[in-house]
Amino acid sequence: MQNSEDARLERVLRAAAMANGTVILTTLNSAWAEPGSVVDVFLESFRIGDDTRWLLDHLVMVSLDLTAHRRCLQIHRHCFALTTDDGFDFSGEKNFMTDGYLKMMWRRIDFLGHVLAKGYSFIFTVKREEKQ
Repeated sequence: MQNSEDARLERVLRAAAMANGTVILTTLNSAWAEPGSVVDVFLESFRIGDDTRWLLDHLVMVSLDLTAHRRCLQIHRHCFALTTDDGFDFSGEKNFMTDGYLKMMWRRIDFLGHVLAKGYSFIFTVKREEKQ
């Protein structure tokens, strides 16, 4: 991870961490970032759940592309733009076990390992949308 990206990550994690160093992480790409999409339902579930609103203070949305990052900045306060060294585009939906899917999963695993190496604990959540 580049120094500037590492410093940005540290700032976001520190701002979102619970007293015990735990954060809630989720990823977002442009395929899931449209207004009225699953990301809005996801955030709303924290707002209307039984004693769950406070968890939003500890949620970090990890944006996988510029469109998703812009949307994150509009709807949430703890956003982190994850970049790739090779400039691979994670913006679209990636079908299971395709090359793009595998690259995205490995980048995510590397990122999660980096969060752990920084001394944070996390709960990782994945949003799923039913295909009609």
